[in-house]
Amino acid sequence: MRRCFQQIGSKLVGCNAATLGGWLMGAIALAVYLITLEPNISFWDCGEFIATSATLQIGHPPGAPFYQLLAHCFTLLAFGNPYRIAWWSNCLSAVAGGATIMFMFWTIVRICRWFVPENKAKQWPILLAAAIGSAAFMVCDTAWFSAVESEVYSLSMCFSSAILWAMMRWAQCEDRSYAHRWLLLVALLLGLSVCVHLLTLLVTPALLLIYIFAKRNEWKELFRMLPLAVLLFAIGLTPYLIIPIRANANPPINEGSPSTAENFKRYITREQYEHAPLFPRMWRQHPNDSLYYADWSRNFGELEFYTTYQLGYMYTRYFMWNFVGRYNDRQGFGSPQNGQFITGLPIFDKLLVDESGRPPKGTTGHHIYYFLPLILGLWGCFYHQKRHNKGFWVVLTLFLVSGVILNFYLNHPAYEPRERDYAYVLSFYAFCLWIGIGAQAVAERWKQWASITLAVPLLMACQNWKDHDRSGRMVPHDIACNMLNSCDEDAILFSLGDNDTFPLWGVQYTEGERTDVSVQNINLMGGFRAMLNMMQENPQRPIYLTQYAYDKYRPFFEGRLQLEGYTYRLMETRCDSVSVEAFCRHIAKNFKWHDMANVYVDEISARMLRQYEKNLAMLQENLKPEDTFRVEYPQYPRVKKSER
Repeated sequence: MRRCFQQIGSKLVGCNAATLGGWLMGAIALAVYLITLEPNISFWDCGEFIATSATLQIGHPPGAPFYQLLAHCFTLLAFGNPYRIAWWSNCLSAVAGGATIMFMFWTIVRICRWFVPENKAKQWPILLAAAIGSAAFMVCDTAWFSAVESEVYSLSMCFSSAILWAMMRWAQCEDRSYAHRWLLLVALLLGLSVCVHLLTLLVTPALLLIYIFAKRNEWKELFRMLPLAVLLFAIGLTPYLIIPIRANANPPINEGSPSTAENFKRYITREQYEHAPLFPRMWRQHPNDSLYYADWSRNFGELEFYTTYQLGYMYTRYFMWNFVGRYNDRQGFGSPQNGQFITGLPIFDKLLVDESGRPPKGTTGHHIYYFLPLILGLWGCFYHQKRHNKGFWVVLTLFLVSGVILNFYLNHPAYEPRERDYAYVLSFYAFCLWIGIGAQAVAERWKQWASITLAVPLLMACQNWKDHDRSGRMVPHDIACNMLNSCDEDAILFSLGDNDTFPLWGVQYTEGERTDVSVQNINLMGGFRAMLNMMQENPQRPIYLTQYAYDKYRPFFEGRLQLEGYTYRLMETRCDSVSVEAFCRHIAKNFKWHDMANVYVDEISARMLRQYEKNLAMLQENLKPEDTFRVEYPQYPRVKKSER
């Protein structure tokens, strides 16, 4: 045992400070993400990812098979406990987030060593720069959001950071007989990353610049190993074989049914979704779109819409969220307050939000950074250009390709159903590289003030902690369970959107909650006509609609929808708007809520809870004096934070 510890100690002593620093920053990031990890299902695609990963089913196109396989391995760590499956699935994002910070630390060290002489006197400013840059990304709004839930973006960023680091290792590798192995690793990682998300491919222009600027006379060697690199890239794509194989088994969740070659092609090319062209910019023609376009394009048509809405509102606003400040976490639809960025300086904020800059009491998602991360990053950008122009162009290419150019390619329609800042997380990563280089510039010019730059990530962490700490939030889980428990036995529950479908799948396929209820998403099954056909094919089964489905389709059922808790039951004839008996029965026997004291409630959760309050108000209005139902509100047993 002593010899074992001696060997470990000697290896640690042999490690340089940069290597240990990267591992330390990765461990800190992992700890932060695990402390603030959501304990169960989140809204949007997370419930679908958890359900399909735990049971190896087919999610929405184009799929994320390597993410799915890794998440499945993580869910096995629950060791059969169905109530821990979602938590372990979320852990994959936390681990990937920690690895991203580790690779980012090492990447900043490599970038700085391109223009700073490598000696002991110059080492500590580089390590400080790497720590500050990677810490800024660790606690920035967008990266932190994805690192505590079951989504692909944290793992995609892990691949992006690892690929960029590996390419830097190739460029600075002194043993050229060994260097080509880094390029082969890059090829394999690129292939695997495609099986997570296409976002990672945005690093390739920066990789090409690194290769060109390295000035290695290895073109013959490159062409010799090109077939092997292509083979490794193709091997990286092999997880996609799981899609048609599992689809052929016809699992309950089988979106797109990609079991045939034709369906598989449609699946990976996302044919079911609208494809935005590069031109025109105002391309979509949905109801109200003409009014939305008028909000942003009054005089100069396409150009004005692009600059004000697409580039300004759908990219610059998100960039400012991460490095300047954010007014609140409300969905932004062009209003001066909801989803706007702010600075913390009243002279600017009065212009931005038409107020003092201070949101009403109780507002969540309010962050102010006083321009400090932006200033440090811009300083790093100018310093980088001055000290090492080639390295500057590498980072600038990464920043622009994953930011402005991606924004032009996506051609956002007028008002998205949710905020899309996650699409630009790689651009924010590039800017955090400059934040680290900015800290290096401060350390080089004013050594005695270098430690002050630590205030930038610390300020970001303090401002962002409250609304990124999801450690006690069980609202999506509880709403999904209570929605299922608002249905009678063997019911068919028709849903419409992501947030009233995927949480239901999550609790059904991981916890086995009310599996007798058949959840059918109207959009996925083919629309309203397909819903009517299923109703006719199952005349004996109770039919229910979620709130989203009710809001859209109630005019078609002529007063035959009756509220029963969280869902609406379809009756054979016209009926009262509320079933008092069924509503009270569900509340008394089936509804449960986790403790929500001191729990951050996001906008979607708050909207869902407000709807429940409206339902209770409808119940109260329909109660009669002779109704004597006794209603209690049972709760799940209070669980200590350490046990979640």
